[in-house]
Amino acid sequence: MRKSGSSLLLLPILLATLFWALGHPLGRILLEKVHPFQLGTMTLAIGFLGVLLYLAAARRLPLLGRMRGGDIAGSLALGVLGFAAYQVLTFSALARIPASVNAILVSSNVVLIAILSAIFLKESISWQRAAGILIAFAGVVLVTFNRGFALGGGIDLTGCAFSLLAALCFALYTILGKRLVERNDPLLVTALALFAGALLLGAVTAGAVGLSSLARAGARAWWLMVLLGVSMIGFAYPAWFETLRKLPASRASVFVYLTPVFAVILSFLILDERFSWMFYLGAALVLGGLALASWRR
Repeated sequence: MRKSGSSLLLLPILLATLFWALGHPLGRILLEKVHPFQLGTMTLAIGFLGVLLYLAAARRLPLLGRMRGGDIAGSLALGVLGFAAYQVLTFSALARIPASVNAILVSSNVVLIAILSAIFLKESISWQRAAGILIAFAGVVLVTFNRGFALGGGIDLTGCAFSLLAALCFALYTILGKRLVERNDPLLVTALALFAGALLLGAVTAGAVGLSSLARAGARAWWLMVLLGVSMIGFAYPAWFETLRKLPASRASVFVYLTPVFAVILSFLILDERFSWMFYLGAALVLGGLALASWRR
């Protein structure tokens, strides 16, 4: 096993999961001021501008001219699937079901990625990796419901369907995107996807709820949206694609299970939310499952 090289490869995805987790507590704060569609549009637009400025500063924009037409079209389609559709479905789910339930259902994307990787990418899924995925998923359940399993009423099935569709969108985004970043710069692929996603979601938001009320959100909300756009979108997604370029999708995706763990910790630090002993047990299962799924002989 090549420990040092493998550890360096995992650093971007670890930071990506941390930034995705940051979206949970900060998103809760922002949704008191802005509509979910407005939040999705602004974070995508800010993330796109951040990636674009970096590409310009690094003089990597001319590489766009070397991309094949089919890859450009595929990158734009990724934005529709992985950004616009995913944001709409996730925020629509949060409007109907508890955030904890949404976190569990969206986490099923790891299982979907493993299945789709075996079908479309011909990746072999060993019993060891499959067992690690299941153990980590059990840990996610305990982490998410660490304060008890009482859900307070019936669960909206439409909201659950939105969450599962969001998980499917992310899984398809990962599988299709892996092929694109193997041939192209991950940042260019992400920039094109962000452009298409922000444009489409912006049009939907303008027609459904409008954008004018964003001006009344306040300076604090704008700073938080900039922070989320740069970190959760502008950094995390390129880092995700950079990892996919070098690791099997089924192996890299298991680390997405760290997002709920980080989210609970950040919610404690930012929102002063408390957690019980089940969090510690769940976190241990997540880490154990990750170790089992990513261990290579």
